[in-house]
Amino acid sequence: MQLASHHLILVSKHLIANAAVMCGVFLWLPNAAIADAPILLAIEPPCAQIGTTQEIVLRGFRFDDAEEIICHEPGVAIPISGSAEEWPADREKRQLRATIDVSPDVPPGNIHLRVRTRSGLSNPRSLHVNRLPILAEVNTPHNRDQAQPIPLESTLWGHLAQNETDWYSLKLTKGERVSLELLGQRISPTYIDATIRIYSPDDKLLREADTSPLYYHDPATSFVATQDGVHLISIHDTRNGVDQNDSRYGMGSDCLYVLHVGDFPQPTSLFPLGGVCGENVDFELTGDPLGIFRQRAQLSRQTTFRLGTIGALHGVWPFRMPETIYPTRGDQAGKRVVGTGPLFFMASQHKSILEVADHQTAATAQHLPFGEIAVEGRISKVGETDWYRVQGVPDREYVIEVYARRLRSPLDSKLVAFPAGLNGLPVENDDRGSYDLDSKLKIRMRPEGCLVALSDSREFGDDTFGYRLVIGEPRPQTVLTTAPLETLTLLPLFKTGQQIPVPRGGRMLLLLRTIVEEGESPRLNTKLTGLPTGMRAEVAVVSNPATYYPVVLSADPEAPLAAALATPSGVREDGELVEFHQEIGLIHGHPAQTAWHLKVFDKVAVATVESLPFAVELKCESPRAVAGTKTNLLIKVHRDAGWAKPLTIMFPCLPPNATLGMVEVPADRSEVSVPFEVPANSPPGRWPIVAVVTDSDLPHLRQHHWPYYSKANAAGETHGLNWVSSGIDYLEVESSK
Repeated sequence: MQLASHHLILVSKHLIANAAVMCGVFLWLPNAAIADAPILLAIEPPCAQIGTTQEIVLRGFRFDDAEEIICHEPGVAIPISGSAEEWPADREKRQLRATIDVSPDVPPGNIHLRVRTRSGLSNPRSLHVNRLPILAEVNTPHNRDQAQPIPLESTLWGHLAQNETDWYSLKLTKGERVSLELLGQRISPTYIDATIRIYSPDDKLLREADTSPLYYHDPATSFVATQDGVHLISIHDTRNGVDQNDSRYGMGSDCLYVLHVGDFPQPTSLFPLGGVCGENVDFELTGDPLGIFRQRAQLSRQTTFRLGTIGALHGVWPFRMPETIYPTRGDQAGKRVVGTGPLFFMASQHKSILEVADHQTAATAQHLPFGEIAVEGRISKVGETDWYRVQGVPDREYVIEVYARRLRSPLDSKLVAFPAGLNGLPVENDDRGSYDLDSKLKIRMRPEGCLVALSDSREFGDDTFGYRLVIGEPRPQTVLTTAPLETLTLLPLFKTGQQIPVPRGGRMLLLLRTIVEEGESPRLNTKLTGLPTGMRAEVAVVSNPATYYPVVLSADPEAPLAAALATPSGVREDGELVEFHQEIGLIHGHPAQTAWHLKVFDKVAVATVESLPFAVELKCESPRAVAGTKTNLLIKVHRDAGWAKPLTIMFPCLPPNATLGMVEVPADRSEVSVPFEVPANSPPGRWPIVAVVTDSDLPHLRQHHWPYYSKANAAGETHGLNWVSSGIDYLEVESSK
């Protein structure tokens, strides 16, 4: 099977199929159940060693017709071993056994897997890869007296059930360095806020690590043993697993964690925090118990923060990774040892300069070069304030922005600018936005320049409180991303539109949207490349600048069942490329379905799946309508003979400022006319309209807000798992004036 995207690593599991299926023909019996979309809940072990092969188990729902496992990252092969099995701990769930082969060239970090079945494509889940050998938690009583011995230079993985503490023991020699890094939020399918405690041989609490500036809720610590003997390590969840029994968040799954243990470097900060794209930078790494060391790295040729504030879609504190550097230093024998956890930095096109030694007052403010610049600085003392005089073109607007927490500095910055001098009205900013502790403000430049003061809002400070102060003119930032299709239903992790299964002989909508910072939405020419064989894309023609760009995918009736990682992109009228950037929340929790860990994907997962017994067509009753008037949308439903179920139709793609509620089509109807009021403030233009339909009725979608799990109805069915879309129709909106 040949796929269009070279980034997609697929290994098929060949299933015996009957002749009708082999020919692409499906015989739908009266009231036959539809094969439903799969859900991937967890992967165990949640880690693998680079350059090795090991068995993994993927746990979830509806894996019986699984054919392959997809990896978003290259260099990983994952053939399925046998058929789906019942998961012993929960008979509602299924599990797949597979063998993961990780190439020696795969970089450390998380990879992301999906399960493709004949009927659907699952959500992604993370699996961590690193250089250390894997060791599993032993299923013994979790108490202090029976701590599990673990060796140095190993990666341990385990579960944390509710109210549980896991105990491990580590035999150390005095003077030996030990580093521990735990991945919880970055790897678990369920919210976990882990804490590590280390006890010395004389039973004293030696270290406690909860959160860390580098990894947020995931703790990391490093120390030199002061005694010979057995040290105890405890791991517990500070929330005691309270989210595990909440079906919206915990999904009935234990917290998983991965713990790296070894004699490897584990600095807590680096300086400077960035530099010019493509250049080599000598970083100073601090915080390792063996002392400060230096390491050179080449910066990315692309700007690090070039894609705008996509996290605003989730309103969260996301763990988003900028550029990474893995600390490497020699041990006592001269061998180069690589740390397991990265540090983070930023690349930009701005000229980079260092702060001067003494600029802690307005009178001694550091005069910055004219125009756009990036300053590498530190708030190195408690209560310190760094002062700068910024210069630029008079009467032109400039953006002054701090990059600190986004680069894992502990600095909670506060910016104060004096555009009219010290005697004038200051402009102040503490938090750039919700959950964003960096600062940003705009000023209009005066001929004499502008004084700027930068400090920590809590008046903290030491040599780890680094920052990049970036001064530049505001430039529009546009990114193309996906928009969920349904409303009022489903946990965000499984939102329809984040992965696109297209039924044979049918259609499905990929709804692209733009998010713009520092400007208005540009007009884009969108395209989609890298589709599976037998799948085509109908790209909507949008005459005016818009925020939504629908792409309807259709699969031939005989198309092979296959998946691909397709690349959406957009091109502005000036020829500038707008990148695709999809963020998917991998862990959700309180409050209000907050996404606590996000992954950025540069491709969208699409798959050709088995045909469905229903389809929908949409036609605008009139090709034109005046803003502020009403028209009708004509919906025609096609059902296979013998398949009589209600359907729910939604309208995710309408003219700007328009909304339309969900419409139920009863099982005995095949046509419906939907009244549609064109808003008076809808701009004139030829706008695309698309409908999506799911195999459910409104009561199930509204009352069973978790239809993926609900089997409480008399028929024992799930609802709202299969989706198709109409083609694209257009409505010409005319001005009422």
